[in-house]
Amino acid sequence: MMTCQSKPRPRLLMLMATLCATICLTGCFTLDTADIHTTGEEHICVGNSGWYLFNFIPLACGNASEDPMMPWIFFRNDVTMDKIQHRFMSYANFYGKKPRDMCYYTQESVMFEIPGTDFPIPLPYILTYKEVQLSGVMK
Repeated sequence: MMTCQSKPRPRLLMLMATLCATICLTGCFTLDTADIHTTGEEHICVGNSGWYLFNFIPLACGNASEDPMMPWIFFRNDVTMDKIQHRFMSYANFYGKKPRDMCYYTQESVMFEIPGTDFPIPLPYILTYKEVQLSGVMK
């Protein structure tokens, strides 16, 4: 009597593992706000991060479009100050507020390093991480 057993498909498992790792390590777009109760103002911080190949080719980053279908985007560079500033000003215009005291932050990591850790893996300029943030106060 013959029994039918399914064999694991290594290519499918490798594809699934790669997809899961990519989703876990993709960039993130954030738009955070906090009210300053003492002055009646609002603090806003807009940021985006992403992964690049050879510090030039975008692999995955947070989706900075106005109405994203997915929280991340592949092979498009959304980690730019222009896109972050556009979303910052769109938020201000939507609520009719005037921004002031704006400051920005950029980070580029050319050694493969998981964000939040201090353990770089010596693969310079192969897989890099970029982050851009813009914050300000609105009244």
